[in-house]
Amino acid sequence: MKKIITLFFFIFPYTNSNSENIKSCNFYTEKYGKAFNLPNNLLTSISLVESGIKKEKNGFSSWPWTLNVSGKSIYFDRKEDVLNYLEKNADKKSIDVGCMQINTKYHLNNFENVSQMIEPEQNVKYAASFLYKLFKRHKSWNEAISRYHSSIPYRQKIYLKKVYSFWNNLRQKKIIIKTNYFEKNKQKVKFFKEILEKEKI
Repeated sequence: MKKIITLFFFIFPYTNSNSENIKSCNFYTEKYGKAFNLPNNLLTSISLVESGIKKEKNGFSSWPWTLNVSGKSIYFDRKEDVLNYLEKNADKKSIDVGCMQINTKYHLNNFENVSQMIEPEQNVKYAASFLYKLFKRHKSWNEAISRYHSSIPYRQKIYLKKVYSFWNNLRQKKIIIKTNYFEKNKQKVKFFKEILEKEKI
């Protein structure tokens, strides 16, 4: 999220990672997407662009222990490994971290420390709040999504298409994620569907 987030999109095969870790990002993207009244599955779609990994055929999830350093994606098995890396690379002031790839240079001062920043719930909650504020400021979901990533127009356009690709595939069930979050609100889904039909990429 490089004022707003550095773009990266890299998916690697899921092997023997902890099942709770693999579910945690998207549990919280669904929870806080609803808590902040975001369009259905939008926050999850952004997280898949930011830290998505492929688990199995048509199965995807965001991975909480992900960093982006100078444009290179690095995936770790545990939070402790992430913190060890960050401690050893303290000279690098701009790193995207966690489920939602929040940038340390621009956003670390909104957290108590980097350990809190990378914690899945805090990472996702902050991203949901940030995205909501962008929408309130720009009065457009397309603008909010684009500016979550960058203020540079051509990067915004590329990023928006990536998010919409995941978003459409989630809605059409062409890709599968397991969130363990089961709250449903059909009225809200219908409401946002009507809004988004008016906005085009």
